[in-house]
Amino acid sequence: MDVKFVNNPILRYTDLFSENMFYASSIYTAVMIVIISFIKQMNNKFGPGILVPMLLGKFRKPSIEERIFLFMDLKDSTTYAERLGHLKFSEMIQDCFLDVNKVIPPFNAEIYQYVGDEVVLSWSNVEGLRNMNCIKFFFSFQNYLLKKKGQYEEKYGFIPQFKAGANIGNITVAKVGDIKREIAYHGDTINTAARIQSVCNTYGKSFIISERLKDQIIWEESFSTEFMDSIRLKGKEKEIKLYSVS
Repeated sequence: MDVKFVNNPILRYTDLFSENMFYASSIYTAVMIVIISFIKQMNNKFGPGILVPMLLGKFRKPSIEERIFLFMDLKDSTTYAERLGHLKFSEMIQDCFLDVNKVIPPFNAEIYQYVGDEVVLSWSNVEGLRNMNCIKFFFSFQNYLLKKKGQYEEKYGFIPQFKAGANIGNITVAKVGDIKREIAYHGDTINTAARIQSVCNTYGKSFIISERLKDQIIWEESFSTEFMDSIRLKGKEKEIKLYSVS
């Protein structure tokens, strides 16, 4: 005798459950793809770790944080631009900044801004001081460029070199803008870091930091600092002591 299952309520329920599970899984997958894509885009725009605090309204009102800023600028950029032409020079800057992004992850740095041929990086004081992250990043980036010496020389005829200045201190952070929003930092700390970077050529050094940053770092034996000068940076009333790092 043939056994027919067409009207079996258990099988009908199983089929309906399977069909509902398929639709539910498809909707869940689609929603998760959208959420992950959104988080990735926001991280690309504002940097890792910024999205959640921003959604919680942390940056709605200005607040004060202690942070480290490192300004890193291309050496001899005018010479390079004249030699390569504007388009090829811009392509080189693109390659350099892509390499910056490849070096960043182990050092937990945040990219604050790209300004022409300059990139500004930032750390919380804890992350920047941990394992000398704010110092090691610069030398790791230099080493990374040397590893790609052949590629840069073949494509551009030389290896780009960068100079950097760094400082630590209190900074005001706030969300600014409406049509185009971003997280902005204001204060003497970031201005001083920029000024320090600007005197690298004057002293013929690639990396100069403030005394305040030097004194807060637990230095490893493979690194050394050298006192450069006590100077009054443009726009500042008090002199600050500068140290080169090697």
